[in-house]
Amino acid sequence: MQRSFVAELAAPGHKVPVRACDLESNPVWLFASIGEYPVYDDVAYEVMIKDERRMNRYSEAVQRYAPGRTVLDIGTGQDAVWALAAARAGARHVWAVEVIPRSAQIARKNIEQAGFADRITVVEGLSTEIELPEPVEMCVSEIIGTLGGSEGAGRVLWDARERLVRPGGVFIPHRSATTAVALDVSSANLGEPLGFPPLVLPYVEQVFASVGRPFDLRVVLEGVQDNPKVRERAYLSDVVEVEPLEFNGDLHPEGVDAAELTFTREGRFSGLALGMRLWVAEDDEPIDSLFQPSSWTPAYAPLAEEGLPVRPGDRFEFDFTTVVSDDGVHPDYGLVGELHRAGARTAPLSWGSTHHADGFRTTPFYRSLFPRP
Repeated sequence: MQRSFVAELAAPGHKVPVRACDLESNPVWLFASIGEYPVYDDVAYEVMIKDERRMNRYSEAVQRYAPGRTVLDIGTGQDAVWALAAARAGARHVWAVEVIPRSAQIARKNIEQAGFADRITVVEGLSTEIELPEPVEMCVSEIIGTLGGSEGAGRVLWDARERLVRPGGVFIPHRSATTAVALDVSSANLGEPLGFPPLVLPYVEQVFASVGRPFDLRVVLEGVQDNPKVRERAYLSDVVEVEPLEFNGDLHPEGVDAAELTFTREGRFSGLALGMRLWVAEDDEPIDSLFQPSSWTPAYAPLAEEGLPVRPGDRFEFDFTTVVSDDGVHPDYGLVGELHRAGARTAPLSWGSTHHADGFRTTPFYRSLFPRP
């Protein structure tokens, strides 16, 4: 099979050509960032459950803070993992919120079979729209996205603190931040254009269906974080943090963060890998999705399709903007910056990624990813 080829996927009302790739011969490939949309399936759940670092950190935090407390579990999922863990740890009562009806139904059955139906109540809907009989003392959630707030953690947990959790209540996780590193895509993927393996196309179709049309959906990079050789070829700079979310502190779901990356090696700057650092509990070492194997994978922010040559000491200064979209939950992201290179003119660069706004094939990257027929 060719390393890169054009396939076809179903979008509402018509077919769309898409850049596809052979999974076995491409060191880096794309996946749709699906956590922002109601498209989870058994495979996605299994990937999360098998993430030992993620599971162990959450398990330790729940066992530490749940005993004797009333608990809110936002996004409990079909397995109700943290609702059950809180009940087993000695929580007085758990309210388990799930927006996907099928997942809520399965969660009720799993809770009943585990013998905790009297201590766990499944509430179907969005946490931003439900009411509880009284404020709880602890909130646990796994709605951190490929970017820290991309699944709506900032807005959702701000609302939970305002309406559903008592003053001084404990939030798990404790803190997140989106991270950024300069990226050389051509070197990372050995000169081949990025594409979706055929197994990923159904997820892209589901994202398009959930929005009602094709659009420039957010994509994530597979094959980078867990491969030191690929990372060495791909990452060109130091790492900076933007979009800080203090779930147990002064939480701001929206904002503008100024940042500067300094290039540490020579290469062709094509964009940013955007990951996240997550402190599940206050005294934890953070989970780092740019450098550690994880069920969270870095998102790709394309800035220069052909790549701009850079050397050590060059700088990329940018403002990173987070604005909650018109659904009141999921953020839209924007980036505006300047590349400063010795002996070259300043190059203005920008990127935007919305949750569901109009716009398809709006940049060279997306015109390559979804070529016209």
